Amino acid sequence: MTRSIKLHLISAVLVTFLAACSDGDNTTINIEAPPSNGGGDSGGGDSGGGDSGGETPVSCPEGTSEVSEGLCELPATISTDLTLSAGVKYLMTDRVTVGNGNGQLESNGDGSLADGADVQSVTLTIEAGVEVLGKSGTFANLLVTRGSKILAAGTADAPIIFSSDDEGYDGSGEWGGLIIHGYAPHNECAEGGSYCDIDAEGESGFAGGYDPDDSSGVLRYVVVAEGGYEFSTGNEINGISLVGVGRGTEMDYVQVHGNSDDGIELYGGTVNLKHGVFTNNNDDSVDWDEGYQGNLQYIIVKQGASKGEAFEMDTEGSSDGFLSKPTLANVTVVAEKIADRADYSLNFKKRSAGFFHNTIVTVSPDSETALTTCVNVDGSGSQALVGEALVLNNWIQDCASGSGDRGTLANVAGLDNGTIAAVAAQLDDNFASQASAAVLSNTIDWAAVNSAYPESVADAGYLDATNFIGAVNPDGSDVWWANWTIAGSVGNPSLPVASCPSGTDELEGGLCLLPPTVSSDLTLTAGVDYLMEGRVTVGNGNGQLEINGDGTLADGSSVRNVTLTIEPGVKVLGKTGTFANLVITRGSKLMAMGTQSAPIVFSSDDEGLDGSGEWGGLIMHGYGKHNECSEGGSYCDIDSEGESGFAGGYDPNDSSGVLRYVVVAEGGYEFSTGNEINGISLVAVGNGTEMDYIQVHGNSDDGIEFYGGNVNVKHGVFTNNNDDSVDWDEGYQGNLQYIIVKQGASKGEAFEMDTEGSSEGFLSKPTLANVTIINDKVADRATYSLNFKKRSGGFFHNTIVTVAGTSQTVVDTCINVDGSGSEALAGTALVVNNWIQDCGQGEGVHGTLSGSNVSFDTTTVVETNAELDALLSSQAPEAIGLEPLDWDLINGAYPESVADGTYLDSTDYIGAVDPDGSDLWWAGWTVPGSL
Repeated sequence: MTRSIKLHLISAVLVTFLAACSDGDNTTINIEAPPSNGGGDSGGGDSGGGDSGGETPVSCPEGTSEVSEGLCELPATISTDLTLSAGVKYLMTDRVTVGNGNGQLESNGDGSLADGADVQSVTLTIEAGVEVLGKSGTFANLLVTRGSKILAAGTADAPIIFSSDDEGYDGSGEWGGLIIHGYAPHNECAEGGSYCDIDAEGESGFAGGYDPDDSSGVLRYVVVAEGGYEFSTGNEINGISLVGVGRGTEMDYVQVHGNSDDGIELYGGTVNLKHGVFTNNNDDSVDWDEGYQGNLQYIIVKQGASKGEAFEMDTEGSSDGFLSKPTLANVTVVAEKIADRADYSLNFKKRSAGFFHNTIVTVSPDSETALTTCVNVDGSGSQALVGEALVLNNWIQDCASGSGDRGTLANVAGLDNGTIAAVAAQLDDNFASQASAAVLSNTIDWAAVNSAYPESVADAGYLDATNFIGAVNPDGSDVWWANWTIAGSVGNPSLPVASCPSGTDELEGGLCLLPPTVSSDLTLTAGVDYLMEGRVTVGNGNGQLEINGDGTLADGSSVRNVTLTIEPGVKVLGKTGTFANLVITRGSKLMAMGTQSAPIVFSSDDEGLDGSGEWGGLIMHGYGKHNECSEGGSYCDIDSEGESGFAGGYDPNDSSGVLRYVVVAEGGYEFSTGNEINGISLVAVGNGTEMDYIQVHGNSDDGIEFYGGNVNVKHGVFTNNNDDSVDWDEGYQGNLQYIIVKQGASKGEAFEMDTEGSSEGFLSKPTLANVTIINDKVADRATYSLNFKKRSGGFFHNTIVTVAGTSQTVVDTCINVDGSGSEALAGTALVVNNWIQDCGQGEGVHGTLSGSNVSFDTTTVVETNAELDALLSSQAPEAIGLEPLDWDLINGAYPESVADGTYLDSTDYIGAVDPDGSDLWWAGWTVPGSL
């Protein structure tokens, strides 16, 4: 294999990209997060950046220098990938520049810098809970240049905090701020050009381009406080400055607090933002100009003795360039100004447009300026846009100082379209409006909005269709700003005290016991943890159906249809040292729908997620097809994994529910001598079941096993499992795409595959696309990575196979084809297509594709270094620029292929992660350090 796996310093949940400065380097700075179950105090007060768990003290990562114990200084230039790991703090004493993309690109006109150097692609990753400190009284700031990325993915429990290096978060202007550049459009860029150089904020060099989908990385659960240092007379920088930043950048749960200049300013670009909080900023809270056209939703602006506006908006840049006309939805503004300032809250000037939907504007009683007006439209340029590109829709007008005075909507006519309610805002402790006008009768229809207003560019694929006015739902179901923002900066939320739902028993505060049988619908609500002391069975469909032959169980009772719903962020714990496991029987459903920021986690009940075999696992049954079911039957009973009863049937479209953003860790308890269960076992599960963003980590048996069925999986991560990572048999014929297998001293294979079941039954022959395998075995194991045995087929497209340098077995072969049954399928139902072969051990040793007993078509197999970077994407030239997969063509060329072209994406790259860094899909929800 190649030793080019640059997994350096990725030790936590997420990775942040920043382009580095050395010539041609691919650099990444990673900021890690502490374990999601470890706690880690969130915003408010002077956070210590999370608990490292009592292990060996964390040292400063390579590329930084130790200032004192627990404090590492960042270099002035970051030109190779860097991860800021949790457990220490990081100091900036001046500007820290990631990458070199802030140089001029127009000079040569070929994408190189003026001196002929290439633009670097550097990633700065910051782990959850990390604090990045700017030295007080300096212009210390972080600059991420175009072509590079910041991957700052905090969590609600462990946000990433940028502030000055003094105590607390109550200062202002004490350091610089965060500046991010991108290649996205800017209205000063010449039409039809290839390269563009916009002189950027804070003397930070050049930015801009022509790619609206460009990504500058991820900011999630990030707080920027106390910035805006005056670097020259009258010149400060914003808390966050975004210059030509594209919508491939993810921004979610972001706060800017106490900045001496604007909170956030968007200079052109198309970047989107959800869950933004802008508090106590001394000038404008939110500012845009120069052709910004992104989408902002769930935005809180709470001014505090400000000299500026809640929103200041213009087009600026080129007088003939395209408009600034973003879409905003669910905004709450509480205006507050120092004395003798303008008497309005929002200011449109210099030809700026903008669409505000579901917005509240009110005034703090502490405002020293008596405010009278919601919106000021300044100048003929903006006035000409009223009603066409400057629109207010569903608006609570409470814009004047003084009780009972709702003020004036605007200084111009034409903005009242019949959806303006001049009523008291009635904000409660959760910052939600309790005014009756805040609850709408219909959800907003973005397609209808764009149709009614041709100038609107609302992204219906990004924006939620809400039915309430303001940033927070009046029903109190989602106080999204609580517990990660700076304490007291928004308010003091009134959060409901979580209790054990009916059908469970309270063991102690915050811990609920699940019953052995769930026979009616049950929802596991967030805010408490749930314990399984033994097997928990949902429904009764694991009984025998063939005996009566009429769909009833052997005792004549009906199969129950029970739904177990699990809310985002819930932890389901198996009692350590027991066979605790969850069985979803056929006919019933598991609706486990986590989110990227709040995954659902199944693990043992001890601390951390680093064990193995501590509890059972997750078993799901279905009515899907299985090759032991007799042909033409009506009912079928397959004896299932882990002594869990019977499953199977004849419905390929059967649904067993939804698993989305779900982590299963530490399972595989040995319930009898030599018998453990898999992390996830899927027995005859149909393709009506949705599985997306799934991780199995540290299981003592296989990670995931498919017993027949045709369930599909996207975005699967299988790490540190002790036996096979992925296993299928008994006629499995689903589709798997975007799959990462990273073994860790395993005794098994990355993939073990067979047909088993009936010797005459239909084949196992699933379709896989975009797979990355890193093999790592204990000593004296088989020297291959994938094993086809007992008549198994399978179609692998766009796959990388490589070997970790830590493998104790010297691996030398990608694929073992075991037995005449599978050998006979090579080239017809056992196919490799677009394959990077890096299957040997040692630098430049790529091993063999397979044993001499079988011959594959190697037309699209390349022996080369995998060149995995810190994001687990391949930077090998052979991994990019492929013809997009044409699933109809593939099925035509291989009659045995059953690829589902409506489910599988037509990708043009090899490996599980796009080499362009635009979709770091595994970051922010997987087990910290597992990748």
